Amino acid sequence: MDPAGWRQVRASMDPTVGEVLRIYLAEQSNAFLAQLPRLRQDKPEAAHKLRVACRRTRSLLRTFRPVLDKAWADGLSAQISALTDVIAPERDIEVVRERLLGALERYGTDDPGVLRAHTLLDRMLGREYATAHDATLATLAGPGFHALADRIALAPQTVASPEGALGQPAERVLPPLVRAEFAHVVRRASSVDPQGEDEPWHKLRISAKRARYAAEVCVPLIGIPAEAFAAQLTRLTDELGQQQDAAVAGEVVLRAAQSPRIATSTGFVLGRLLGECRAEIARSRRTFPELWTSTTAPSYRAWFAEEVR
Repeated sequence: MDPAGWRQVRASMDPTVGEVLRIYLAEQSNAFLAQLPRLRQDKPEAAHKLRVACRRTRSLLRTFRPVLDKAWADGLSAQISALTDVIAPERDIEVVRERLLGALERYGTDDPGVLRAHTLLDRMLGREYATAHDATLATLAGPGFHALADRIALAPQTVASPEGALGQPAERVLPPLVRAEFAHVVRRASSVDPQGEDEPWHKLRISAKRARYAAEVCVPLIGIPAEAFAAQLTRLTDELGQQQDAAVAGEVVLRAAQSPRIATSTGFVLGRLLGECRAEIARSRRTFPELWTSTTAPSYRAWFAEEVR
């Protein structure tokens, strides 16, 4: 959190909704614009950092939509979603490539099956990354992207809302909206199955990230309680992220195993990789109950709990 944001809100005796939301939008706008030249130059982590700024902005537009002009919020959210749909594969491939090739390097270089599996995955993911990066560059060069960049740059100044909504007291209006966002996480958490499919766990992670970003918006307003809750949700989403990365990596390994004329030794190594991915998923799911209990402790939620509003 930008210290200037803290000072701006703390200097106000009764911060408004508009003051708090504009601070967060300005932070994400700056982060987004800072990554544009780095993304064009294919710098490490550029796609990831730009996506994070986009996700945080979209989360704000979604969670705090009741106090925003719906046409303004939905329009900007749709534009951001279209961009992230294009740039997401680039980052996903980076993560999977690092994970799988790193595992193969740990296996050693004496086994011909390992070497062939490394070559197969490296070439496959290299081609997919090049295609994804070309799509990103094409999008960045298009007029639609420049219009979006302008909207994001100006969002802190042009944020629209129903008359008077942004002037309401932030401490009264924003925490209940965080509570509503966290309620989605609770519902998702109640439906995941340790032996079930990966998709419900992925959706839980998305919901938890939205709640985490909503809490972050309130840090300048609430202070340490909101920061501590966001930190707990970060622990949860990081663990769920490990699970999701393993699931995606497993899907890549299965695709590689379907390559024509694959050698038996290569298939054996790919099977070993797939086993490791599924073991990582199982490990993550075993840790979930304890992590969830810690995250949902009443002490972390007191600042937005209904009974204290």
